[in-house]
Amino acid sequence: MRRKTFDVLFETQAGMTALVKQPCLWRSGFYYTLSVGLFTGVVSNSWLHHEPLEVRLAIVIAAIIVCGTALALYGFLLHGILETFGALAGDAKGLVCLLGYTTLPFLLLTPCALLAGKLGFDGLFLLAGITLIGCCWMLYLLVRSLEVVYIIDFYRATATVLFSLLLLYVVIVLPWQVGFNLLLRHF
Repeated sequence: MRRKTFDVLFETQAGMTALVKQPCLWRSGFYYTLSVGLFTGVVSNSWLHHEPLEVRLAIVIAAIIVCGTALALYGFLLHGILETFGALAGDAKGLVCLLGYTTLPFLLLTPCALLAGKLGFDGLFLLAGITLIGCCWMLYLLVRSLEVVYIIDFYRATATVLFSLLLLYVVIVLPWQVGFNLLLRHF
């Protein structure tokens, strides 16, 4: 387990190539649940320590379910974009199998989240920075997994990920932003 985690995080090309050659959906789900669950658990236990254990556990379970659904849908969005661009060699199952491994940076950053919780209110900025680092590292692993699954180069995989993020921004964030600006102009 330690060697596989190290390969995925630090020797990404070789680690992802080895993973895609074997069916790994259950292990991917295990690593995803471990990474997101521990990170969310540490954050919720640090910031909501006065709440009952049931509330904190419900937050962890809800975060795992919501993030897992969003990650799976994002994987199928990437698969659709790459098929539209003509990368027909890849398979969606291989990409979904690797998506759980892309959340491993949050497992590595869990001690930093614990430190942010111990710092109190000042730790919010540290937690925001840690989350940003984890998201950027996750996007890098996602680019590497696209390279392996679809046998494309780094630049094409990066362009695909950036284009997919732009699509998500246009569909999810932009309508709220325009509506909020119109509401502010009305007042």
